[in-house]
Order: sequence, then C-alpha cells, then structure tokens
Amino acid sequence: MSTPELLVDLYLRLSIDKEGKDSLERQEADLREWASREGKTVRTVWRDAGKSGYKRSVKRPDFDSAIAAVKAGEVATLAVWKLDRLSRQGAGQVGTVLDDVDAVGGRVFFLKDSLDSSVPGHRMVIVMVSEQARAESANTSLRVRAKKEVQRRAGQYLGGSAPFGYVVGGDRKLRRNPKTAPLAREVYERLLGGETMLQVCRDWNERGIRTQRNGAHWRSSNLSVILRSPTFAGLVPDHREERAAGYQGADLHPWRHPDTGEHVSLMADGEAPIVTEGERVALLAELDSRLRRYGRGMRAVRQPRSLLGGGLVVCATCQGKCNDFGGAYRCRRREHVGPQCPRPVSVTTTLLDEAVKRAWASRLAALEPGDALLEAVAARWLAKNDPVVVQSHREYSERLATLEAKLAAADHDHYVRSKLDAERYARIAAALEGQMTTVRADIALLPEPEADLGSLLDPELSLPAIMAAPVMEARALLRLAIDKVIVTPADRPGQRFVPHERIRIAWASTR
Repeated sequence: MSTPELLVDLYLRLSIDKEGKDSLERQEADLREWASREGKTVRTVWRDAGKSGYKRSVKRPDFDSAIAAVKAGEVATLAVWKLDRLSRQGAGQVGTVLDDVDAVGGRVFFLKDSLDSSVPGHRMVIVMVSEQARAESANTSLRVRAKKEVQRRAGQYLGGSAPFGYVVGGDRKLRRNPKTAPLAREVYERLLGGETMLQVCRDWNERGIRTQRNGAHWRSSNLSVILRSPTFAGLVPDHREERAAGYQGADLHPWRHPDTGEHVSLMADGEAPIVTEGERVALLAELDSRLRRYGRGMRAVRQPRSLLGGGLVVCATCQGKCNDFGGAYRCRRREHVGPQCPRPVSVTTTLLDEAVKRAWASRLAALEPGDALLEAVAARWLAKNDPVVVQSHREYSERLATLEAKLAAADHDHYVRSKLDAERYARIAAALEGQMTTVRADIALLPEPEADLGSLLDPELSLPAIMAAPVMEARALLRLAIDKVIVTPADRPGQRFVPHERIRIAWASTR
C-alpha cells in the first residue's frame, strides 16, 4: 500500500468544458505523465468542469474536496496543470490554501508554471502569479460587461443557444422558430386553460418533443424557467439583478434602458414575440396563484374520463365536488380524511350524464332574445370558436393588457424598487396612459361580435350531436351553458333516479 508521500491527487478545472490545448483531458494527460516521471501514484482526480475560478458565488465541490484531502493527510501532493486552474480569486484564496497545505506538510505543484509550494521562494511567486490571474479575470470581466451593456442597449440576445421558440440571427436578434414557436404558444394556451406543467411535459415527452438546447426530456423545472424569463416575450432580461440576489431561477424582470426607462425588445424588425408582455404577466399570475394553492404548483391533477369531470358535479349536502368512481359520481367527502359529508351523494354515471345532456338541449331550445343565459352562451361560444371579429377584440385587449402591465411595472420600479427617478417615471407613465387611451378608443370603434347559435338552439340538432360527441367535446358543449350540476342524495338505497327530483343545474352567468 502506497504511503501519502508517494500519492498525488490531480485537480482539473475549466470554466467552459471544451476541446483544446487546455481541455480537462489535456490537463489530466499532462499531469499523469508528470506523476509517472516523479514515481508517484495518482490516487484521485478531482474535476470542476464548467466552474468559474473567479466568481466567489460559484461553488466548486471538487476544489473543496481536493484541499480537504491534503489537509487530512490522505495525500501529500496536489498537482494542478496551471495556477489559474486552481483559482483566479487572487492571493486571498490561494494564500489560505498554501497556509492550510503547509500546516500539514503537504505541497501544491503547478505544472505549467513550474512552481512548487514546498520550494523556498516559490510562495512569493505563486502569490504574485495568482494576483496576475485575478487581474486578468477582472479585466476580462470588465470588457465582457462593457460589450454586453452595448448589446443590451441595442436589444441583442446575450445568451448562447437560442431560447425555446426562437432562433438567433447573425444580428443577435430573435426570430420565431417555425418548428418550436407553435409549441411555445401551445404551452401558454394550455396552461391558461387549466392544465399543469407536469401534464404538458408528459404529453410532449410522449409525442417525442425534446428540449431545444440539449434534446433532453421535458420537466416542470426546465419548462418553468422558459415561461418565467422575459425572453419568452421577446424582451431583454435583467440577469444582473438575478445574480445580485444570489438566487438562480428567480422571476426575472425585463431590463430597462437607462436613458429611456423603457423595456428593450430582442425581436428583429417585423417579428412579433410568441407572447406579448401582457400575456406573460397573465401567465405568471396564473402560475403564482397555483403556487399559493398547491405549494409548488406542478402537481398534475388526473381528470376523470367521465362526461361531467372537472368539478361539474357537486354534492348538494356539503357543496363538495364529486368524482367518478366505480361507475358512479360520488361525493369526495364520502370517505374524507377530515370532516365527512353527513349525506354523501352517489348516482350512476350513465344516468346522470344522459339527464344533464337532455336538460342542456331543452334549456337552450327555450332561450329567448335578451335572456342572460343566451348572452353567456354566446360569449363562451365566441371565445371557443374565435372568429375574426373576436380575434380583433382579443388583439386590442392584449395590447391594452401589455400597456397596463408596463404601467404596473413602472409603478413597481419607481415606488418599490427605486429603479426609476420621478422625472423618468412621469414621462413613461404619461406616454403609456396616452397609448392606453388610444387603444381604448380603437376598441370602442370595433364592431360587436355575433355568435351563430342556430344549431345549438335547435334540439333536433343539438341533442343528437351531444349524445354522439366524444367525452371531451360533449363536456365543452355542456360548459357553454352549465357551471355546475348539483345532485341531491337518494332518500334510501336503491331508490329510482328521477332527474328533476335529484338534480339542479347552475346555468352560466355573464358575470
């Protein structure tokens, strides 16, 4: 068994793991060749791939382990390819390492610098070289920051690979990716429609859709990062604020131009973002509301395959929702962990489904002009079918929502974050309010949309259609007019189901 004096550990580091003369593989090969010449056995190879040696906030677990191994006497020598591979934080960190290693009689050897901490006089040189490395990193960082500031002001994308849904042109501007932009828009609409991120990820993984950057499977975590970044709306993000907070994955604010106080677009001329800023704000509000309700908000809720799923059936006794279980809609509180329902409802699925379909068709057929239910059905029908006029209303409403979101962001930046002084805030607020007034006037000039409900109001057409429709399609038709179906429990077991005695329908409202 080799003694610690005959053992050597190798420490390898590279900020960007890549091929080349200083790659991790090259570092290891050179150090192993040196160890062989010295008659030493390589015990452990410590690697920090893709880790910065300059940023104090970056954790380097193998660096800590390598120093700890020497301090513990497990090995007498730690060999590093070059001094700046060990650290770029200057004499502060390097001096501490040398003190710790020297205290136990160990040594650190730097191959390309030909420096050995155990050789008299080398320590001073090591400290000087470490300060040079720190100065080089600081100068490089300054140049990079200056360059990025220019690019940020010009609305150029600063990242590496393109964000999901976009491609990056030679001008560093974003353009829609014809393959992934529809998917990005799809996830926005599905999440606002009530689906969870986990459901979307499962669906995409089953469809063979992979992440844009590395072709990996989708997870709620990587999907959330995409949705929360301002780049999703084609805006320059304020990454500097995220780093200052020391928290990765935080909701990023759009960056504001220091001269105008306005958010800066990353989109190429003539290109529209996948979602507007207002839509992104609305999506974040929805995701955050789920976080408050469910903790992480990623939990997938498996909807029943029966017609009246999604909370449509309600127990009249406790007002709790009913699930489809064993061929019957049953009150969730029938066997509830907490307070149980004193008279839980249970009704055969097929009986209730047919009764509700018939009640739906009959109620629609009895509607008269001016009926509040007719107005509610028309509004929901239009929202579902989305004709041209409604699309125009939606686009103007989205523009208005975007302007309102910008005004709210300016309020937050001025009053809460103190990022805007009073003069710039007043100028931005006045400009936004003027634009909002114009958009509201444009909305007022739009024609009112009209819904063609003829087929829905004719029971000879609507009843056969809903009876033959697939479950999800039939459920969508029911939801045009029905908010919930309240069911009363039977008086005794085996009692015959009489629809008008057992069910009460809460019809849709325009409110």
